[in-house]
Amino acid sequence: MMRLQTYAGLSLVAMLAVIYHAFNSRGQFYPAMVYLSTSKISLVLLLNMGLVFMCILWQITKKIFLGSLREAEVERLNEQSWREVMEILFAITIFRQDFSVTFLAMVTALLLIKALHWLAQKRVEYIETTPSVPMLSHIRIVSFLGFLLLLDCLFLSSSIKFLIQTRQASVSLFFAFEYMILATTIVSNFIKYVFYVSDMLME
Repeated sequence: MMRLQTYAGLSLVAMLAVIYHAFNSRGQFYPAMVYLSTSKISLVLLLNMGLVFMCILWQITKKIFLGSLREAEVERLNEQSWREVMEILFAITIFRQDFSVTFLAMVTALLLIKALHWLAQKRVEYIETTPSVPMLSHIRIVSFLGFLLLLDCLFLSSSIKFLIQTRQASVSLFFAFEYMILATTIVSNFIKYVFYVSDMLME
């Protein structure tokens, strides 16, 4: 966590420096924005800051809903991540004509959201196999599943709206299918959890 804080601080300083340089050298808003969007160094630093922001959101979400990760959850995360990265890279080659900064941001967000889904599934499995689970853990997992379902629905809705507006097959079709699958997985995990709680209350 300390490493992330240090890296985030350095990234923030670098981003502020490049923004200051853009406005100081160009003098006006529009030329400065053009410089920031066309300069390779500026673009890399801004994208890096976006990645740092996503990592911070990841840490906050994990701390609120999951707390500390168990060894089995970390192993699952590592195994799934490598396989998913390869699949995403394959998808990028298919939709290379749609490659842009927005596409890169959407892919990164998809990977992070998928990782949260893997952790949610693993945590539900842990709760099902643990005799005594604190009430806080139940509240956390229900809130987490609801939060992930909301995210899936928002991104799915956004992808479908874009498809309707453009009326052509694009990378949005890929994201729509991905978030539809994730939403289905969350509903399935929630149903499993409800059955487990029902059985536990009946005993």
